[in-house]
Amino acid sequence: MVPVGTAARSEPLSRREVDRRIASLRAFRLPVRSVRERLDRTLDRRIRVDAGAGWRKLVLVVGGEDVSWATVVDFRQRIGTGVLRMGGIAGVGTRDDRRFLGYSRCVLENALRWMRGEGYHASMLYGIPSYYPKFGYAKAFPKVRFTVAVRDAERVPDPALTLVPFAAETHLRPVLAMYHANNARRTGITLRDPGRWQPFRRGLQWGAEAEARVALDARGRAVGYIVYHQQPLTASVTEVGYASPAAFPALLRDAAQRAWEQRIDTVEFHLPEDDCFMSYCRGLGCRKEVTYTADGDGMVRLIHVPGALGAAAEDMASRARGTGCLTIRTNLDDAGLSWSGGRLRVGPASAAAPTVRLPQWALAQCLYGYREVAAATAEGIIRGTAGAPALLAELLPVRPHYHYNADHF
Repeated sequence: MVPVGTAARSEPLSRREVDRRIASLRAFRLPVRSVRERLDRTLDRRIRVDAGAGWRKLVLVVGGEDVSWATVVDFRQRIGTGVLRMGGIAGVGTRDDRRFLGYSRCVLENALRWMRGEGYHASMLYGIPSYYPKFGYAKAFPKVRFTVAVRDAERVPDPALTLVPFAAETHLRPVLAMYHANNARRTGITLRDPGRWQPFRRGLQWGAEAEARVALDARGRAVGYIVYHQQPLTASVTEVGYASPAAFPALLRDAAQRAWEQRIDTVEFHLPEDDCFMSYCRGLGCRKEVTYTADGDGMVRLIHVPGALGAAAEDMASRARGTGCLTIRTNLDDAGLSWSGGRLRVGPASAAAPTVRLPQWALAQCLYGYREVAAATAEGIIRGTAGAPALLAELLPVRPHYHYNADHF
């Protein structure tokens, strides 16, 4: 069986034809899907679900052959003080001779239904531009880069710490303890399970390795760590962790030494905007660059609106003032919020409450702190009764958020 309006091909498309079609699609900015979604439908009977440790692979079978597939990676992601159950979309592919027949669309639509049925709150992916917005995914993570001149980094005092290569059997648990302590309230952070997490398996891009080093004090205890993008003629840091800011000079001098050995005059740090280590570097002189793109790379969408809001309830309650209520209506789910005495409850929508209407993807962006409610309201993306958008802005302000390269999938 093939999708309606298409015909099977006996020969694969040439690379030139594939590239031409892709270039044509990317010539236009694709709007994020905002029409009504019904993710509670059953899976297509042609979908097979293969199981693995921490992942499920959905495969479309046509004529007895696997023609298209995608993998859902199961993980937990911090949203302020709460935790979302997140489904990461990875390994999306289609056989060359079955491309442009709607098979990948079928797989991804079924992946959304499968995640909904399995109780996921949200989904995330790192994708190419002009494709994933049709499935309701919207940009949610900016790219952040700091640069520090080596001559400035070398001004820090010579620390009494020793840096050694990371060894999982010795350093994994103290490194994970530092990671979770440093990111205890930061949105977008993956909760790293010691039993499943693969330490520092990639650098800034796929295919690039990472190198981690651990700072030890005089008693041999791990008190800090630094992770490098491992590629010649680069001095790029992808992660820094610490038990105490006292480890900062040692970590910075190690990065400066790495740059000096390669005759590079600056060190790049790919870290959160509000990272404490980069606050330390401000006193020495540094530059911050934040890049926002309209599409592609880190994107999110909601799978279950009440569940996602429930996970963020404690965080929203910390910003809610007095007593109030708000109904949120999206193209996926509706939910009602009510708060009093520093506590917030997520329940059914109420027609009597102030009401905002917005697509699920815009709510996801606001939940992450990526999009400002007032700006989305001015664009007409968010509409509401008198005072309702202001209530949403109070609960979901713009704030720094981050997803480390080591956790990309």
